[in-house]
Amino acid sequence: MPFDPEIIEARLALNLIAAADWPRLACDALESGLDGAGIRRLAALTLPTWSEVAIVLPEAVREMKLVTVPADEAGFRLAKRRAREILQSGSDPLTHTQEFEQLWIQAGYPKNLDGFGTLDDEVNVARQMGRTQEELRSFIIQRLNDLARD
Repeated sequence: MPFDPEIIEARLALNLIAAADWPRLACDALESGLDGAGIRRLAALTLPTWSEVAIVLPEAVREMKLVTVPADEAGFRLAKRRAREILQSGSDPLTHTQEFEQLWIQAGYPKNLDGFGTLDDEVNVARQMGRTQEELRSFIIQRLNDLARD
């Protein structure tokens, strides 16, 4: 996977990067042209514990030129990326509504994700009101398009 600083910053802000994921991210950083002792040390770790990663992470993050982003911005970045992925994949959007709820929760219920964090609830209410699966899919696709455009 290509090194994408905006998504890595967002995942880091929401504590969504496991210790075991950091060596691969460091390798991706190296492949993208970034370099430094911290990145190389991180890339060399094999099945690291969190304490092993924590020792070198501050230096590696600095060398990767990653910045700290607020949780609401992190949640929005990840939700927008996920909306684009769902739309591009052609996957059934009805199976992904809870993902946005989880991001909304992990980001601390930010206002910029209000309409997406409650998407699963909205679908359930619309279903109870007799909306068809196709109507629900169209509704979600429209919402995902709105998010992907922002």
